[in-house]
Amino acid sequence: MPQLLVVPSDLQQETANISSVCPVQGYLLAGVWWNLHPTHYYNTKNGTICHGVVPQYNLHGNYWIGDATTTPYYRTPANCIDNSFVYDMYMYHGSIGFYSFYEEVVGTYCAKDNFAYVVVDVLGTYDINGVFLAADTGSVNLRLSYW
Repeated sequence: MPQLLVVPSDLQQETANISSVCPVQGYLLAGVWWNLHPTHYYNTKNGTICHGVVPQYNLHGNYWIGDATTTPYYRTPANCIDNSFVYDMYMYHGSIGFYSFYEEVVGTYCAKDNFAYVVVDVLGTYDINGVFLAADTGSVNLRLSYW
């Protein structure tokens, strides 16, 4: 997991003005639209890290949006060419007993439509689910599954 997405455990969760601080409403991954709803965010030394859920699939995770425009991911609509920002996210898909799939995605966020256009960069598993999954703030340490 990139250090950028790891939240120090002593930081306070914030919710004020969440829809403007964490504007992503969804993302396009593998040709599928995924709804994304922010639950809270953290103000870190690297900027704001937003925590969100994809409720229909029990996905939880953090994302970060860069502050400078960049070349958009190739699946991004043409109207986003001048409004695309670097986007990094990790998600845990907690649906198989106590285990979950880990997905790390990279791409760009379009400020015009509030969607991210991403591709999977890392895929794995981790022994976490339920309340532990929802409260996870990330780690740069190697995480293992034993199933």
